[in-house]
Amino acid sequence: MKRRELIAFASGVLIFPSVSSLAQAPPKAVRLGILDAGTREDAGKESGEPFLGELAKLGYVEGQNLIVERRYAGNLARLPALAAEIIALQPDLIFAPAGPATAAVKALTTTIPIVFCFVNEPVALGFAQSLAHPGGNLTGMSNFSVDIAGKRVELLKELVPGLTRLATWYNPEAVNDAVELKAVEDAAAKLGMQFLAIAANKPTEYEAAAAATREWGAHAVYLNSNPAAFVNRKQIIALMAAAKLPMMYFNAKFVAEGGLICYAANFPDLARRSATYAAKIFGGAKPADLPIEQPTKIELVVNLKTAQALGLTIPPLILAGADEVIE
Repeated sequence: MKRRELIAFASGVLIFPSVSSLAQAPPKAVRLGILDAGTREDAGKESGEPFLGELAKLGYVEGQNLIVERRYAGNLARLPALAAEIIALQPDLIFAPAGPATAAVKALTTTIPIVFCFVNEPVALGFAQSLAHPGGNLTGMSNFSVDIAGKRVELLKELVPGLTRLATWYNPEAVNDAVELKAVEDAAAKLGMQFLAIAANKPTEYEAAAAATREWGAHAVYLNSNPAAFVNRKQIIALMAAAKLPMMYFNAKFVAEGGLICYAANFPDLARRSATYAAKIFGGAKPADLPIEQPTKIELVVNLKTAQALGLTIPPLILAGADEVIE
């Protein structure tokens, strides 16, 4: 018997290890609601899986101490009804990645914590009082699209010789699109471009948008960041290929699937980082006290094969600055 144990035994006093030396108890069981404007397949890979994977590392594992209620809209029109379903379940927290889903649940509760990760301008949209002090029941990550809209327009200008006519496709039903649209228009004006805004958020409207873009004589197109465009990305990419028009995208997945260029935050990374907010809130923190964060890195991705098909040569400076080049 070791000397310490002998002394304890002889004195009749039991000596236990300190609390710090014991394994921490697993977090209590909680209920999470997920509301996404996208489809189960797309949204699951882009936001749900990274979010839940990181949450598991932080101690909240689905099937153990985490109950997950999922609702995927597929289109914006279904969001209000699905938001009501989620609210009725009274989850401990709602993960609503992009602006339209965030707005849908915000309209129905001021008490259930809400975490987002793809919102353009959370303060301008009324989701928070300020980035440093959200002040309500919402917090999370900004995708920074509005702030980098000007840089995206500049990249198009460098990429497309003689670019003077820029069309922008936006979603009139997405809460954040008006803010980004204004930023794109201002950037185009600064560079001396003519500007045309075209509303589209469903397959038939994208067909009409492509026709209007060609008729107007656009030299390039800027695609505003919104869930409807992401859901319909294959159609949009095909329309741009048929029209032989370069388009600036807001998510690298467009470029991986045949789009030309993207300058944006890494969306799965934003979802992973937002899991930290959820863990803190499950642990007792208040959303009002958790500052909204912005991306730490913006990635440039270009597709050389698509550029060749469009008859474009990627400038050396853009190639040198690209985080990924798809050949």
